[in-house]
Amino acid sequence: TIFKESFKVGSLLIGIECNYFGDLFKCNDELLKCQESEVRLGKFNEISDGYNRNCSREIGAKWSNITRCELEAVICLINKMKGLEVNCENIADVMHL
Repeated sequence: TIFKESFKVGSLLIGIECNYFGDLFKCNDELLKCQESEVRLGKFNEISDGYNRNCSREIGAKWSNITRCELEAVICLINKMKGLEVNCENIADVMHL
């Protein structure tokens, strides 16, 4: 069922409408599936490299590089949180950077 719930993700307090655990498991499944391909495809790609480069400049020393699979999972979670943009600050909050 769809319900309104508030929960804390890192230091970010977000009000969302979703099936929290279903969405969390879905994004975790995506992460695990992606990680199975890391040996073949590598941990990083152009997109993750771009985010790491840009977010490192924007966030500063607090930023820690994330893999393409971590980025995919974080984007999945952010997309489930209605009204949030996929940006460096939100990625850092979700990743607890």
